[in-house]
Amino acid sequence: MRYYFLYCLLILALSCQKAEKVDVQKPEDFKPEVADNGETIIFKKYNERFKSIVISKNSVMGNYVAPATIVASILKPSRAEASTIILFDKEELNLLYTSYLSSIAHYKKDTDYLQRVQDMYAHQAATGVELREAETGVTDAATELAEKEGRFRMLGFDPSELNRAKPGVIWLMSDVSESVLNSLNKGQNCSIEFTSYPGQEFIGRIDALGEVLDPATRTLKVRIIMTNNGGKFKSGMFARVRFNLDVKNALTVPATSVISVQGKNYIFKKNGNKIHRISVVTESQIGDQIIVFKGLSVGDSVISEGAMLLKGLSFGY
Repeated sequence: MRYYFLYCLLILALSCQKAEKVDVQKPEDFKPEVADNGETIIFKKYNERFKSIVISKNSVMGNYVAPATIVASILKPSRAEASTIILFDKEELNLLYTSYLSSIAHYKKDTDYLQRVQDMYAHQAATGVELREAETGVTDAATELAEKEGRFRMLGFDPSELNRAKPGVIWLMSDVSESVLNSLNKGQNCSIEFTSYPGQEFIGRIDALGEVLDPATRTLKVRIIMTNNGGKFKSGMFARVRFNLDVKNALTVPATSVISVQGKNYIFKKNGNKIHRISVVTESQIGDQIIVFKGLSVGDSVISEGAMLLKGLSFGY
């Protein structure tokens, strides 16, 4: 009986030793090594809490939200013969518009004068010098007018549309990312929520797409028109505009993959047991996806869950 008891103890001890050998997941195996000033994180055994996805190009459908400002209110003048009143949100724009109207009148006056001088010259009632002076006057007036038209176009306004503006509406200006421009069209509706009227949704439509892309921000000015019932909306008010878009052939990552540090965006790219911090240039977020303009390629494996933990390791937070 005593030998049987000792035999059982021996079997139990061997079983414990075997169990210890099976448990190979030691904590130090998952302790990462941080190298290259935080740009590389190395795991002896990869931690499955950091989920990853393979990047590809695809269509993205969802809401794209952009900030906007009411840049002008269109008002009816008190006298019918007067030009439509456009009240801009900035004093320099109001001055530019007044100067633009003056330049139009100047050009018309000089053109009419040139026609009279040409007629007089044809009947030998004006000299060649007078004709050249009249022609120079028209050229100068046209140059002055073109310069002001160019300034308006840089700001997202078509000067010819300024002349045709109808009272009772407002114009909003929104800076929209280059990556979604192919999905925007003149006449397309959008939803607007104003800071002054939280929780209320208003409908506007795209009135014009700008002509100049900002090289620094890669955005284009999009002008939105909306009826100003009761005059409740004022120039200078802030808003958020929501466009419902379907963007084709976009390189995207989940919003959970992108981290921001000191104004720069990063993702973490997985390569075996190594994770590399990569600087990326992102453009716009549509739904839960962010379009990446620079820094990633199709086929890259990107961390989609756990990026915030890696941010702490990478930057020492």
